[in-house]
Amino acid sequence: MENRKEVIASKKGFVVTEEGVAYNKKGKIVGYTDVRGYCRFTFKVSSQSVNIAIHRLQAYQKYGYLLYEEGIVVRHLDGDPGNNTWKNIAIGTLSDNMMDIPKQIRIQRAAYASTFSTGKWDHTKIKAFHLVSKSYSQTMIEFGISSKGTLSYILNKKV
Repeated sequence: MENRKEVIASKKGFVVTEEGVAYNKKGKIVGYTDVRGYCRFTFKVSSQSVNIAIHRLQAYQKYGYLLYEEGIVVRHLDGDPGNNTWKNIAIGTLSDNMMDIPKQIRIQRAAYASTFSTGKWDHTKIKAFHLVSKSYSQTMIEFGISSKGTLSYILNKKV
């Protein structure tokens, strides 16, 4: 665990305030926003640059080593990847994380993803299989669908 980025950054004196602002050990604000809207900063370890997401350091400060349990991800409760305030950061499962995204945006993403599958999958066969199996996971495996959102869109789309 001691070689995790968040642990190393913390030991080097980097902190994130309750307001979600990252500081180095000299008290200087650090960070930038990447193309996906996540706040990050870079620091050196043995002359190598290490890039770290500020929300992960905030989660480490808040939850400690629980952050590293299997199946755990860091969540932005309001769905805004730039909001790294103490109250907005939580840990949970990937499913929890997806549910943090507003419903309308989840629907739009599932609809967009399904546009790539129009010729790939036979929606009638998928619906028939799911009706019998009554299992999302079995249906996803059977048809090679990697997203619950895409499957949900296919199953609920009026054709």
